[in-house]
Amino acid sequence: MALSVLDELQLKYQQLSAKEKEIADYVIRHRSSIQNINIRDLSTLTQASMSTITRFCRKVGFSSFVDFKINLNREAAQPRDNMNVFAQTQHIYNEMISATAEMIQPELVQQVVRQIMKARRVYVYGIGSSGLSALEFKYRLMRMNITIDAISDSHMMLMNASLTDEQDVVIGLSNSGHTDEVTTALTTARSRGAYIIGITNFDHTPFTETTDLCLFTPGLQRVGDVQFVNSQLAIIYVLDMISMLLLEDEGMKAARQQTLDALYRMEQE
Repeated sequence: MALSVLDELQLKYQQLSAKEKEIADYVIRHRSSIQNINIRDLSTLTQASMSTITRFCRKVGFSSFVDFKINLNREAAQPRDNMNVFAQTQHIYNEMISATAEMIQPELVQQVVRQIMKARRVYVYGIGSSGLSALEFKYRLMRMNITIDAISDSHMMLMNASLTDEQDVVIGLSNSGHTDEVTTALTTARSRGAYIIGITNFDHTPFTETTDLCLFTPGLQRVGDVQFVNSQLAIIYVLDMISMLLLEDEGMKAARQQTLDALYRMEQE
């Protein structure tokens, strides 16, 4: 499946110049109205030359601004100005889930599952809210009898990474791709021979350069200036897919059921 214009903008964002990033930011914020302007209008609005806009369009995979605009207009977001907060929240979640489904390559997710299944140990690194997602993933996989730990402290992360080897899988979570603590730990683990998996929003970052395999997720910036919406939504979606694929293994499914039975018995006592 071909990536959408917004997906291309996000994945190539780190390769853009400062002025090209300003153009990208403007397009993301005002994508519903881009169809009504020409390249001269956009030049005025972004204070970028028309040649810079043309170069920007080519960098993200389109021959001209007209080509870029035609493709973007096909994906124009539903206006949210007149929605109440309940409808807005639903719309944002629906858009993020759809965008994640479009960006994910099933064969890469299957490869992640295979690496986890054959690993002796699995470690998940994340700072802040990504650390909470790592902990949630740990609890799920523990119930499938997978040896796993989640680490969100930068010092512990680095110490752990220095003790990994080629039988281990290390999963790094970072929306921005610029979480230095995680990147440093992943670099150390990779030097020890561990297999490195990344889940992030942006390609061509220090984070992605450390990985053997990377899954990309959409960032909240694609739905505008959103407050108090979970920035981990797309990452959780991906972790859900991995968990469900792991549960197709009968042994892991039985182990999960065994933990459920143990908890049920404790509640009955």
